[in-house]
Amino acid sequence: MFEINGFDTTGVVSVKRLSLAAALKKAKGLVQDGCWDVRVIDPGDRVYTSFEEQAA
Repeated sequence: MFEINGFDTTGVVSVKRLSLAAALKKAKGLVQDGCWDVRVIDPGDRVYTSFEEQAA
């Protein structure tokens, strides 16, 4: 399970997706919606953040 965490004006955003592709897609969408400090964390605790530049 991949976790997507970030922040918006109401606080913490935390969702999960089954695949890396789905998690990255959701993370890009969150950034486009105005969330910040969005991170995808895979089952091995690797953190992905490079999608933030792609979504901007």
